[in-house]
Amino acid sequence: MKTPLYEGDVIIRAMLLEHWHLDVTGTHFIPIGDSAYSYRVETQPNSSYYLKVVDQRTSAGRRTAAYMDFSLPLQRLVAECHLAEVIAPLPQPTINGELHATHEPFLLALYTFIHGDTLADAYPMSSALVQQIGQALAALHTVQIPKALQQRSPQDRLTAPFDAGLLADVASLENISSHGALYLQRLREVVWPRREQIRAFLAHSQEYARKAHQTPVSSVVCHGDAWGGNMILSASGQLTLLDWEAAVMAPPERDVFIYMGDLEPNLTAFDAGYRMIHKEPMRWHAEWLAYYGYRRQLRNLAHWLYNLLHEPLDEAQRDNDVSMIEYHCLDRLESVERTAAELVARGADGHQG
Repeated sequence: MKTPLYEGDVIIRAMLLEHWHLDVTGTHFIPIGDSAYSYRVETQPNSSYYLKVVDQRTSAGRRTAAYMDFSLPLQRLVAECHLAEVIAPLPQPTINGELHATHEPFLLALYTFIHGDTLADAYPMSSALVQQIGQALAALHTVQIPKALQQRSPQDRLTAPFDAGLLADVASLENISSHGALYLQRLREVVWPRREQIRAFLAHSQEYARKAHQTPVSSVVCHGDAWGGNMILSASGQLTLLDWEAAVMAPPERDVFIYMGDLEPNLTAFDAGYRMIHKEPMRWHAEWLAYYGYRRQLRNLAHWLYNLLHEPLDEAQRDNDVSMIEYHCLDRLESVERTAAELVARGADGHQG
């Protein structure tokens, strides 16, 4: 969220005292994300925590809260594995042993605070950094989790439940007039001229889904959103993965596709890091990589468009979401199409098929 939660300080102090027995001495809002409020919380005697407050009044907030049924215990398990290549902030249990607390309509989860800046501004990433990320995700993919926890994983089906809603929301933009709210007029100007491209992009994603369905791949523990903004690299070189709500049992390509943007050096560097853990060449499945590449852009577009048309956002969040559609989604459709076609033509391992 881009603005703090109304009366958030009061809610946070009361909830942390009641459910964690922590005496809060300071709260500092962190303007990131769009499904939860983020805070650095300072407590007596001299500790800092990261607090996530999920707003379940929104569709995105309800999804995030539901995913936490899997992501919180998984994140704790990964943190307690003490992997050399990657760590996770440790969720802090309440006095009752739960990994979250509820104050309707909010869900609160508390974590160890990781100091440092994210890698959101590290693009274009160096080959050395991409290689380190490949090694870290390979280590994560080796983590074994109990069967009971696996069964709580969200389903990573080869269908996108947001497709129908996306098309309906795009079609509804035609009805926005010059008398509508300024942010809606801007939204129409940005999206409506691209409607046929969006429909074609969606059709291509469905075709790659059909092809991927014909190539079954074993599932591993995936972070699900391993881009630079969800990573912190410490001065000592320790890599931390943040924001585990997209975690899922899925083919490893679910984490890999983010680094397919340039076959040289990104995917090559990533693969080199990955093989440091697996000790043998990986055969990346081009159809799965392409499908995930398409689906990411479609999911983002559907999410931001739904928020703007159906959720009661404040002005700062509206401006942010329109800009995200324009500069972090629609401007990437052509590159996804181009890279996917090249992957399939060459074979995902970079060799001519």
